[in-house]
Amino acid sequence: MRYSTPIRFLKYLQYHWVASNSKGHGIHSPFVFQIIKDILNAKTALTEIEKKAPAVKKILDTIEAAGSRALTPKIKIVIARLLQWLNPLKVSVIGEKHQFETERDMYINSTIESIESIDFAFIGPGQDANEMLQSANSLIDKMHSNAWVILHQIHADADMETAWNALKKHSNIRLSIDLFTIGILFCRKAQKEQEHFIIRY
Repeated sequence: MRYSTPIRFLKYLQYHWVASNSKGHGIHSPFVFQIIKDILNAKTALTEIEKKAPAVKKILDTIEAAGSRALTPKIKIVIARLLQWLNPLKVSVIGEKHQFETERDMYINSTIESIESIDFAFIGPGQDANEMLQSANSLIDKMHSNAWVILHQIHADADMETAWNALKKHSNIRLSIDLFTIGILFCRKAQKEQEHFIIRY
């Protein structure tokens, strides 16, 4: 069950209080600093990205169609910039709805066992917590060093927070970024120690 509005507001205040500066001050990871500078604080418009990279629009449309809630413009542009920058070829989208056919290199609520490798996965809320964790863990197991995952609405309810905290500890994950509405997990297997960042956005 989703948190009530007052509880979500308190969660946001807590996030805002502990989050790192939105300009990257005090961030010692060059990779995370680049994300803050070139993704979170970039000026590139969504229409410009979708015009240059039709594949980005296709992935965004699929993500929105798979869930019951549309992405906010603020989150949509961040995902678009990340997709344009990291250019994933094999994509998996796990959402609440299941009316999609599997396309080449685009896996929509498909059987995880049929997927050999994933560059990027988007996991939305609304599923049973145990099933979602099982699917997410199976996907991350198959991810290579440059692969990444986005969890949507990570603070929407207790199940999503539990899933987010559990997946951050996965042995294939080395870096996590909490932007309150979404959480981003990076494999980056060359990085020896896990690092977890909460960034104001």
